[in-house]
Amino acid sequence: MIGVAAGVVVLAAIGLPHLLRLERTPAGFAAAIWLSVLLLRAMACLAAAVAAELYLPVTGLVTPLESWCVAGSTALSGHDAADFVLALPALTLAASLCGVMAGLWRASRRVQTLLRTSVVGPGPDGSLVVADGAMLVAVAGLRRPKVVISAGALVELDDDELLASLAHEQGHIALRHRYLLVAGELARAVARFLPGTRAAARELLFSLERDADRYALERSHDPAVLASAIFKAARGSTAPAMLALGGGVVVRRARLLLEAGAQPAHLGLIALAPVMAALVAASAIALPFVAHAGYHRSHEHGHACSTSHSV
Repeated sequence: MIGVAAGVVVLAAIGLPHLLRLERTPAGFAAAIWLSVLLLRAMACLAAAVAAELYLPVTGLVTPLESWCVAGSTALSGHDAADFVLALPALTLAASLCGVMAGLWRASRRVQTLLRTSVVGPGPDGSLVVADGAMLVAVAGLRRPKVVISAGALVELDDDELLASLAHEQGHIALRHRYLLVAGELARAVARFLPGTRAAARELLFSLERDADRYALERSHDPAVLASAIFKAARGSTAPAMLALGGGVVVRRARLLLEAGAQPAHLGLIALAPVMAALVAASAIALPFVAHAGYHRSHEHGHACSTSHSV
């Protein structure tokens, strides 16, 4: 019963943020909530894969496979086929995670190549200028991130828009959003098979963009100027593996920037962030113990069944 209750709590925590207006919540709290949602989704998928491997043998559903064999084959037996079926959920999750990690590595290599071959010199506020006519203002790199700006952006943006854009990207670096994005992307890879995971990842990105907007506004940049820069950046192209100024949340970001006197979030929404973080920590600690207990329980059940059959 305790395990069922815990599962219900986790599922409720996963679904609840989708029903709330978290764009009125301070961006840092909203980002913490959506990252927690992605991590909980990933752990739920891991728990499901573990449960499938532990409890499917008890149900007897894979028993017919154990008597199956390939004629003339000494390398493949029914037990091998049954083991493969039981491990298939975990193998699927591992393949998805490895694919995303490989994609992140390739994107990192492309960024390094861009910085090595396309930088033509220093730009304003410590940025680097790349020889590209497209509109680009972004953060490049993970360990040693740099703000890069294209020659096209220098032409397209006026002075105030350029400074606001640079402050936004510097906010991504100062607030270490790149690590949150990588963690969210890895969690999304594991949880991609759960409905709503893509929406949760999109909301995490939106919250991080809002957080960088807040960083820029706190440095006395005009919201209307930043909104104008956002729309101009959205018309250009963005490079992979960079925290681009535009993205798929442009209209929502601009609307929030331009709204005057917006109502603050209820304190209950803000309190949801530490609750979600505590639930993630508790789930991560409990999952290995639950798996260990499930392993012994399933084996005890199997031993009891074999004893009764022998009698």
